[in-house]
Amino acid sequence: MRILFSTFVALFVYSLSYGQGGSARVAFIDMEYILKYTPEYTEASAQLSTRADEWKKEVETKKAQIKKLKDNLAAERILLTRDLIEDKEEEIANLENDLYQYQQTKFGTEGDYMSQKVMLAKPIQDEVFSVIQDIAEARKFDYVLDKNSESTMLIGASRYDISDLVIRRMASAKRKQNMTPKQVAAVEQKEREDDAIALRQSRRDEQKKRKEEAERQLKAEGKAQKQQSSSGNTDTSSNQSMLDAAKRAQEEQIREAEEKRKQAELDRKQKIETQKQILLQQQKDNEEKKRLNEENKKKLQQEKQNELLDQQKKIQKEQEERERKINEEKERKRQEALNQQNNGKNEAFEKLLEQKRKEDEQRRSEAERKQQEAAQRKQQQIEAAIKEQEERRKKNEREQEERKQRIIEQRKELERQAQERTNK
Repeated sequence: MRILFSTFVALFVYSLSYGQGGSARVAFIDMEYILKYTPEYTEASAQLSTRADEWKKEVETKKAQIKKLKDNLAAERILLTRDLIEDKEEEIANLENDLYQYQQTKFGTEGDYMSQKVMLAKPIQDEVFSVIQDIAEARKFDYVLDKNSESTMLIGASRYDISDLVIRRMASAKRKQNMTPKQVAAVEQKEREDDAIALRQSRRDEQKKRKEEAERQLKAEGKAQKQQSSSGNTDTSSNQSMLDAAKRAQEEQIREAEEKRKQAELDRKQKIETQKQILLQQQKDNEEKKRLNEENKKKLQQEKQNELLDQQKKIQKEQEERERKINEEKERKRQEALNQQNNGKNEAFEKLLEQKRKEDEQRRSEAERKQQEAAQRKQQQIEAAIKEQEERRKKNEREQEERKQRIIEQRKELERQAQERTNK
């Protein structure tokens, strides 16, 4: 009787362990926490913040200059001719447009600040991913998540957080650069031993949980058997029937465990296939996004060229209109001068007329100079914008090619893992 009962317990524990086997091993990291304790990133971020402060000061200086011009125009408007008012308003509009372009170039969604911030984080992230890959391979993690990524992770126990381990491994990788080959080998051996110890401890914890679950169920079975025995049914045939029933129940549990294992394997394969489909869809989306970006870039360049032509035509038209008004004003003043000359005021009026003519010539030349400078600034801005867009396009192509390569490597890794699980 005791032998049969011991056999039943052993089979029960085995089936429970067998049914619980094959569960995925998961860990997670906190990328923001890792970047915070990376000296290179913090130093570069401080430099970028200093640069951004300088850009903000430049913006405030330009705003103050525009405000001063507006205030002066408001105070002198009553004393100025309509042509001078229009010239000053055009100058203010050009400065405001320059300010807007400067802000977009420095702080826009595709400006210098955002692009440089991404460039600062990317090398650190690549290093983190490399370290994570080594840790996952050594400690047999199936998944490593980022709690700050777009995928939602509601809760995670601290024992699954490997952020500190990643930071230590990154620091160790930097120290290895100044070590001898023998010292590097010793450090790597120590890391492998730590990984092995952690893996064994993790497996012991899993086995402990399975054992506790088996003991809990075993106690429940023993309690049920005691209650059945206390009813007075003590003959051998009843005990044999109980053992037969326990054996059948054990066989049923083993069969259910086998079905669960097969179902888990099927679910794992389905997840891998789903991830493949997601990667393929992401690749298609990236290609479509690249095509749309190319079309938008060409369209934007064409629009800017058309805008430049329209502005040049407008400036030319305004200049012709201004010259016409100046000529009309000269003719009117000449007629007035002739009339005054007839009244005996030749000399004084000639001086006044000459002074007015010089002033008009000076204002006209100043207005033409400002218009030419504004047109040149516009042309330089457009050329700089086109050049910057071309550089961003090339950069995006390089990044998309790198992402594409990583996607292909991930897909190969998933297929390899699926093949290994299938072989197991």
